[in-house]
Amino acid sequence: MPHLKKSLLFFLLTVIVVANFAFGFPRLARYSAVDEPYWFYGRITKFWTAVATHKWKSTSVNDKPGITVAIISGAGLLKVSPMDFQHIRGEQKTQEQAAAIMNSNFWLRLPIFLTCLLGLLGFFFLLSKLFNNEVALLSTAFIGLSPTLLGISLIVNPDSLLWVFLPLSLLSYLVFQKNSEKKYLYATGVFLGLSLLTKYVANVLYVFLFALIFLEYIFHHGVEKHPLRYLKTALYHYLLIVLTSMVVFFIFYPATWVSPKLLLQGTFLSKAFVSTWPLFAAIVLFIIFDFFVLKGKVVAKTSAFFGQYEKQIIRWSALFVLACITFVLLNTYLGMPWSDFQGTLSSPKAGTGATLTLPIFTNNFFADFYALVFGLTPVVFLLFIAALWNNVRAKDNLAREHVIVFYFALFILLYYVASTVNHVGATVRYQIILYPLAAIIAALGAQELLRITNIKKYLSMPAGTVLAIIFSLISLYQVRPHFFSYASILLPPADILNFKDMGDGSFEAAQYLNSLPNAQSLSIWSDKGAACETFIGTCTTGLSSKDWHGKHFDYFITSTGRKSRTNKMAGSLHSVVDLNRLYSRDDYDFKINLDNRPNNFVKIISAKDAYKP
Repeated sequence: MPHLKKSLLFFLLTVIVVANFAFGFPRLARYSAVDEPYWFYGRITKFWTAVATHKWKSTSVNDKPGITVAIISGAGLLKVSPMDFQHIRGEQKTQEQAAAIMNSNFWLRLPIFLTCLLGLLGFFFLLSKLFNNEVALLSTAFIGLSPTLLGISLIVNPDSLLWVFLPLSLLSYLVFQKNSEKKYLYATGVFLGLSLLTKYVANVLYVFLFALIFLEYIFHHGVEKHPLRYLKTALYHYLLIVLTSMVVFFIFYPATWVSPKLLLQGTFLSKAFVSTWPLFAAIVLFIIFDFFVLKGKVVAKTSAFFGQYEKQIIRWSALFVLACITFVLLNTYLGMPWSDFQGTLSSPKAGTGATLTLPIFTNNFFADFYALVFGLTPVVFLLFIAALWNNVRAKDNLAREHVIVFYFALFILLYYVASTVNHVGATVRYQIILYPLAAIIAALGAQELLRITNIKKYLSMPAGTVLAIIFSLISLYQVRPHFFSYASILLPPADILNFKDMGDGSFEAAQYLNSLPNAQSLSIWSDKGAACETFIGTCTTGLSSKDWHGKHFDYFITSTGRKSRTNKMAGSLHSVVDLNRLYSRDDYDFKINLDNRPNNFVKIISAKDAYKP
């Protein structure tokens, strides 16, 4: 199979990076997102103020902990002062003030966006070391041209960085396992430390990297070898990763300097690790006991047993994932008769505190697959399936590609199990770290397809790569500018994927109201605070009688993603306005169908006839 020439490789990589920048850059100012005010008007400024005044304890600004967000986005503070606009967010403002808010948003988002853009080069570099330039380029294309990943990159949020840092940590470790170069071992620890500084769920890598020690032994070291020497070296390397990650966490999180317990709370003792920490600790202690007391006999016999069935493990794990995807497709196309995926993902934390029964577990588990399957572009999804099917057909001599597909599929499964056990539905944003892994699996699927004799006669690797980039660009173009509201065309038009779209459409709604002759004197109610940001009139978002007391709104802004929340929280306000009907009324003044889906909207409705007599 012909390889890409270096000149074409460089050109296509440039196209990917430039396309990502060209689609994303104009959106940085012309966008209003939910949750960002917590960062703009509090956490970022608080962090850097604490650093400037040496109040180290006050650098603990969020329980995520979101430190990388505060550090990186905080570079924008050199250009703007967001606190100047906090007090006027929901109040009357001039067009000049609204423009200044947009400018502030631009400068605070730009560092995050550029970090994600730089991350694409990191993906290409590590993947070229792990596989080859062709797989690296295809993976980078599927990642860099993913509407979902581009959409999250435009928002100041921990998930905007986590999807870069965590997969890079995993890839660095796999590269180290391949070539044993220590720099990749330390890179694993650095990226893991940055991941932990971003969001506490990153500690899932502590468990998975530990598991990879034994999986690598089974698949690559041969069961005939005694594991003691391998285990001793591998566990030492694992300890180096852990220590490096904790050093990075400690250096960049000043609050740990005065309160060292935060170091443990942000790593091994974080909230996301509470339910699994005792089991993980027990396994580690048992392995240490086996290593020193039993001379590794248990590990040796266990490895020997599983080593006999390595091909079956590869095949059956791929079949299981394919079976899960098949169920999701059937349930979706039949109108969701067996499991309400949309209901689960519209309230992803609704089951917190409830008893985890088998029906709840399976419903949440398959809903997570729903968010992944239809969050991938069609070309990535089909190639993802091809890679899994290639693992089903795996022959006696397993290639490195088969094993990596297995690793990533296993990580996806474990992530879904962990989310379900913690009573959280993995919405698009909550599983954002899985999309790069799915993209890499898809690239490996493309490589295998282009090796088939009857295909490579008509489609070379260079031509196939160009076609994949073109199809990805088409998906990106069709959903612009509401990238984070993307859903695959494979999803039925009436269905919705991402109920937590982070505010898509809110900016356009505000601009419509601003275009009205008496905009500054208008009073509106919006179910998303993002619409208030650049609206020059008075804006209310509350759902209590106190919020509505003495106010008569001129317009209501409603969105699909907040319908359930609004109807649950409105209480006595239902006697004032028929809020439920506001979401179904067709006599609207303005409407945006996000991703061209009729049931996924942001609309503006005149208060005329909205109030009950």
